[in-house]
Amino acid sequence: MSGLELGLVAALPPALVLPHLLPLQRVHPATAASVWLCTLSLRALVAIGAAIFTFVYMPRTGVYDAVAHWCWHEALPVVATHLGLSGHPLVHAAIVLPGLAMAGSVLWALFGLARAWLMLRTRLRAAVGEGPLGSTVIADDQIVVGVTGLGRSRIVVSDVALGSMDADEIQASLSHELGHVRRRHRPLLLAASVLGATGRLLPGTRAAESELRFSLERDADEYAVGRTRDPLSLASAICKAATAKSLAGTAGLGGGGRVSLRLDYLEGQSERAGRGLERGVRLLAVTLAMAVCALSATLPSWALATPRAEHAVKVTGAHCATDPAPSR
Repeated sequence: MSGLELGLVAALPPALVLPHLLPLQRVHPATAASVWLCTLSLRALVAIGAAIFTFVYMPRTGVYDAVAHWCWHEALPVVATHLGLSGHPLVHAAIVLPGLAMAGSVLWALFGLARAWLMLRTRLRAAVGEGPLGSTVIADDQIVVGVTGLGRSRIVVSDVALGSMDADEIQASLSHELGHVRRRHRPLLLAASVLGATGRLLPGTRAAESELRFSLERDADEYAVGRTRDPLSLASAICKAATAKSLAGTAGLGGGGRVSLRLDYLEGQSERAGRGLERGVRLLAVTLAMAVCALSATLPSWALATPRAEHAVKVTGAHCATDPAPSR
């Protein structure tokens, strides 16, 4: 491994932890979203690298050699006897477990996205009509305002929402959803779901995904305020939408978490970041983006590299003490 690669590996832990220590909610939301997206990308790459290392390199290390003869009946004698487990080494299952867990997490996330999209298509086919700003009106007993996450971008609003909000609140809330479309948030939200599922086993991944969604909601808030010049109407609409259940397959007005903090910024009660912090976070975003590119470029070489022969261990040679002796 070259010095550059060693430096990259050494820089990964602080790069993954630092965004959680900074007050990124105070900086421009687009800058914060860039940091969290790069953090999620790094976490996904680290998870992939760890799974590859465990599967490819672990069988050729001294650690594997030390535990290769552990068997079910030796580690869990009572359980193995009653369940009839075979005497294959435990480590055989351990080396594939990280990869299987990661693949299962990603498949489950994709299944959830597909299921939500199909449910949303069914709801849109039964749409009541067309609403303000080209939105699609659906029949629902809750206040629904959102934008579709997959397929053609469509702003969705329920008939109850149109009846519960005044004209200014409707204008502000629909402008917020239009901000998701104009600022290209939909592919970022999709990427957040996939990257978050890939790095789910790493501590802090769920929090990073939540922060990215929150930053995108704040960015859409600022777009709406810039369009309507009416932050209080948007704050009122968010309060009404936050109490309702979000429509599956959409980015809802009350979503993204930390609604109270969004309201504080709309009402001017939270302090914005100074120039020093803003510039520092921008530099961090660029650095993390470079780290993502560097790790993406070097990860294939690590995966395809051949481990040193002196550390190789023949897996087929490991057998349990109670297994039948090989015939001569």
